[in-house]
Amino acid sequence: CLRCHNDRGPVSTFAARGCSGCHEDVHRGELGRDCSICHTQENWRPDERVAGHEGTRFPLVGAHASLACWRCHPGADTGDFVGEDPSCVSCHEKNFAGTTNPDHNAAGFPRDCEQCHISTSWTGIAFKHPGFSLTAGHAGLDCSDCHISASFSQQTSECASCHLDDYQGTTNPDHQGSGFPTMCESCHTTSSWQGATFNHSNWPLTGSHLGLDCSECHAGGVYTGTPTDCYSCHASAYQSTTNPDHQAAGYPTTCENCHSTISWQGATFNHNTWPLTGAHMGLDCSECHVGGVYKGTPTDCFSCHASAYQSTTNPDHQAAGFPTTCEICHTTTMWQGATFNHPQFPITSGKHKNLDCADCHTTPGNYMAFSCIDCHEHRQSKMDDEHKGVSGYVWQSSACYACHPDGKE
Repeated sequence: CLRCHNDRGPVSTFAARGCSGCHEDVHRGELGRDCSICHTQENWRPDERVAGHEGTRFPLVGAHASLACWRCHPGADTGDFVGEDPSCVSCHEKNFAGTTNPDHNAAGFPRDCEQCHISTSWTGIAFKHPGFSLTAGHAGLDCSDCHISASFSQQTSECASCHLDDYQGTTNPDHQGSGFPTMCESCHTTSSWQGATFNHSNWPLTGSHLGLDCSECHAGGVYTGTPTDCYSCHASAYQSTTNPDHQAAGYPTTCENCHSTISWQGATFNHNTWPLTGAHMGLDCSECHVGGVYKGTPTDCFSCHASAYQSTTNPDHQAAGFPTTCEICHTTTMWQGATFNHPQFPITSGKHKNLDCADCHTTPGNYMAFSCIDCHEHRQSKMDDEHKGVSGYVWQSSACYACHPDGKE
């Protein structure tokens, strides 16, 4: 109690003075009499000034928040807080000049320390490496591993500038002998020098080509000018094939027309000159291309199915003079069950539906001739009576059809 209630006089006198009634004003009246602007009763330290510093050019974060005001503001006791330089080097010039790993002065490092350092601690820098990201294997390196001279500004970002020995010493494949470019990043990553992967963009590696060693296509370590056509690698397979004999049949050497990179066997040919549909799909090439001849094979049905045409008896195609354009009645699904689009339609509808060809075409071998009067129950005498006065009426099949094309009265 005596700290406040003593023989200096009534306590009310000192309380009226506020904080300065008990505490010496080290600021000598330069900052006013209201100490609560900076100080609190919990702590004499000016904690509120940390928050107040947010509105200045230099917010107090990290290690700066715990410093006494006078460490940066030498005139703090007298209220001189104005005009201090907010740059790091204004306080840390000695640190900058005395650093040897690396030597900041000799290396020509910029003096804006915040590029590498943070306010939490002067050690443990975090530098954003512009122009060359430090990832994977590069992330744990010391600056001097790449920047072997005192100069940091002249360092190139090309891989070969550090890894030229690796490039020249590689034998599988021989990078230097093969004329490989020194752009290592085309195949390698920063994770590991081993296990390179090359984007074979000029000739995509698909199917069975994916697992091949470079030397299987690039013989003798030659990489530039390697042909990209299939035949250049598969000529022996083309020449030795017998089913069918590619060479004798005059097959083109554009292997990709039939083969894929998945497997050399099981070729599929796009028979776009004559689409293979129905029963033709499962045939062997030799069934149509007799004797290994592929060029000039006719595409009309009769050239393959002449014997079927000539031996057919119901009806006898040859005797009846049927045209050899088989596709008029037949499809590729099967030779049996032909359907003919009767040009005299709709005489094939109604009571005339499902008649056999011979029911109307009574003259063997001549399907141009037909008969209406030989199969009808009508008598000529009766029809003559019914058609009295009808112009052009005669008892003939052609006359019947001329007036009754649909078979109706």
